[in-house]
Amino acid sequence: MADSELLKYARARDDFEFVARVSAALMVKALYRVEARPTMTVEAERMANWVVDNPLVPIDLMTAYAATMPEVAARVTVENGAVNTSEVLDSDISYIVDAKWNVVADKRFKATA
Repeated sequence: MADSELLKYARARDDFEFVARVSAALMVKALYRVEARPTMTVEAERMANWVVDNPLVPIDLMTAYAATMPEVAARVTVENGAVNTSEVLDSDISYIVDAKWNVVADKRFKATA
């Protein structure tokens, strides 16, 4: 029986190693953004600085985006209740972190004043 796509999304999002890999991709992207100082929105810069200051704290929305990326979900397996995300490519995680950086930044780090 094929794995449920929704179950894959949910289980990948809660897998410690997957969350750690997404957090690592966030850190890599944040360090390069801070170092290069490209033109960024205020929110994108806030997120970069927050990630650098909080390297061990995942951003749940980014993890959710990564878990629901079709290329990622295709490589996640759930068998007998155990999730395996080891076949997910780092390049796919890095891609989605880069692609969704501003979306997550706008949602999470939007100025309220």
